[in-house]
Amino acid sequence: MIEHVGILGFGNMGEALARGLRERHPSLSLLVLDKQHERRESARAMGATVFAAEDFGRFISSVETVVLSVKPQDLSEISSAAGGAFADCQVISILAGTTIETLQRQLGAAQVARLMPSLAAQVGRAVVGVALPADASAGLRDSAHAIAEAMGSAQELPERLMSAVTGLSGSGLAYVFAFIHALALGGTRAGIPYQQSLQIAREVTAGAAELLSASGEHPISAMSRVASPAGTTIEGINALEHNAFTAAVIEAVGAAAARAAELEQ
Repeated sequence: MIEHVGILGFGNMGEALARGLRERHPSLSLLVLDKQHERRESARAMGATVFAAEDFGRFISSVETVVLSVKPQDLSEISSAAGGAFADCQVISILAGTTIETLQRQLGAAQVARLMPSLAAQVGRAVVGVALPADASAGLRDSAHAIAEAMGSAQELPERLMSAVTGLSGSGLAYVFAFIHALALGGTRAGIPYQQSLQIAREVTAGAAELLSASGEHPISAMSRVASPAGTTIEGINALEHNAFTAAVIEAVGAAAARAAELEQ
């Protein structure tokens, strides 16, 4: 059970995490450190205890678990300011492209978990990749999953697959946005005004996802129930595959995963 959590950096992701933690763990002691006054005030409005940059020592000594929600280029500055203070903390990192080994070395912390959320954390629907070190304690695993689930759902994976999580989950949102727009354009081409077509496309994609989640059915099985012999749907599916729809999506996930792996190097 997490009781005292500090969020280091209160940008969009830090704010989304704080909101999720407040909803799921109302009695949680939440502390936030951020350089910007406006962000600290936003955190204060959520009931967090806030700290300015010059209060770093007091902040880190007040928490059991600290979530790094800053830019990767800020890691060296944080390491210098900490002076070894992270050694007694559980560290949960949502820094993109920064390995557990790098975090352990720079922060002097042994118990470090790595999360890979997405923009959907803002509505509590992110699929969050969770990677742990080989010697992770049960407490670190519990804390990492609790933090991840405050942003959506947790998927624990070996760290070597975090770049794949980026390509599938993190970047995958953009592919879905592109598909919704393309679906709306198709409706517009068929005669429906774009704004109405877009509304329909959003509802169609949400309904399809909910249907699969509720039934647990394989997508191919569900697709076969929609596609009747010699009907309209099979013509549309044929057009998608004629234009390499499946291959294009596979390539998109692979390209984003490869780029994520490059950035980690």
